[in-house]
Amino acid sequence: MRELRCIVFTERELISAVIGRRRKRNEELPQGTVESVKFRTGDTIETIMEVKDDYGRITSLHLPEPEVAAALIAFCMGRKIPLPVEAEKTLHVIKDAATLIITMNFNKNPRLVGAGPEKKARRVGAGRDLAGSLF
Repeated sequence: MRELRCIVFTERELISAVIGRRRKRNEELPQGTVESVKFRTGDTIETIMEVKDDYGRITSLHLPEPEVAAALIAFCMGRKIPLPVEAEKTLHVIKDAATLIITMNFNKNPRLVGAGPEKKARRVGAGRDLAGSLF
């Protein structure tokens, strides 16, 4: 059994995610305003952001799929959108929108918790544990 979640991002969210990640990593960003975002699909997805500077020159910023996916994951984490750690996260383009598809596989063997030291009893009320209060 598998569970599938899709998070569709607006163009503004995509731009914010990419710029935020690049600034955080001190990576180069062209000066200006993002005029458009386009996607080139094939074996991988290439995101092309066209940035127009104050003099009207347009610079194309070509972003590889892993960079955009990482930026969108960081964007979700920054906004406290829960993403399962063990799920597969892939970038897709659906109706000209960047979409993060999260797939969880429930057929995996369960992770077993090893027998460790006993946990302390939970205290309820005035210093008594719940099990003790029932007997």
